[in-house]
Amino acid sequence: MTNAALESWLESRRPVPPARLRQHLARFAPEVPGSFPELLADAGVALLRRVLSHPEGGRELALDLLTADALVTYAFEAQAETDISGLNALAQRVAGAKA
Repeated sequence: MTNAALESWLESRRPVPPARLRQHLARFAPEVPGSFPELLADAGVALLRRVLSHPEGGRELALDLLTADALVTYAFEAQAETDISGLNALAQRVAGAKA
């Protein structure tokens, strides 16, 4: 997945995510080859872990939390568009990650 591929995919969403969220998504989405849905899900879980590692955090973590949610949500959306039969495996991947 490249940032260009992610940006193009995000631009195809309706409604298009706000620019600030798109920038944050690109910041945390890895630029490595692999399954788009799995990479998004893994990035979302990793970011959620980061948020959870700061229990004293407040509003400054809000965008990170929103981004983690968006990454996982978009992972399921991408999986449904690619191969709906893979949704269960993706759900198990996310659930097994134990954020």
